[in-house]
Amino acid sequence: MKKISVILISAVFVLTGFLPMITEAGAESMNFKLVSMIEKRERVKVTQTEGVIIGVLDRKGLSFFENGEIATTSCRGTFDSKKGWQGYTSMIFEDGSTLVLYWKGPTSQSRPAGGKYWQYTMSAEYVEGTGRFKGVQGKGTYTGREPQWDADYKAKGFTYYQFTGTYTVPPK
Repeated sequence: MKKISVILISAVFVLTGFLPMITEAGAESMNFKLVSMIEKRERVKVTQTEGVIIGVLDRKGLSFFENGEIATTSCRGTFDSKKGWQGYTSMIFEDGSTLVLYWKGPTSQSRPAGGKYWQYTMSAEYVEGTGRFKGVQGKGTYTGREPQWDADYKAKGFTYYQFTGTYTVPPK
């Protein structure tokens, strides 16, 4: 009896150690490209501080997926010139499924030589979904590039994003 108990307890510990790897192995990858522009932006200077601006923004665009799908995309968030930005991306797919991501950044930023564009990365987390994304969980990274050479495009906030992530959904 003691031997069976030891075997069962050992099996539980072994399985507990392997379950995260099994879950990770079942993860799907998601890669898409997004082109968006700022539809609305409100910003204010913080009084009694030097150079601190806070605000909200609303971006709209299209996400293009590796499998050929396209999703209408809305990004809404807040920004703070000292602390970064955060917000949500909502996507609606042709089949009616939806996907919501939470993002925060920048995790890195640079202005490559020549100053033609501003590049940055943001961390992302899958928050919720409907249809085929119901119960979604996962993480990803956005890389954004904003052109700086055209005043009109810069003013409208045109940005090109690449997203790479992995997610899981519960079995049906």
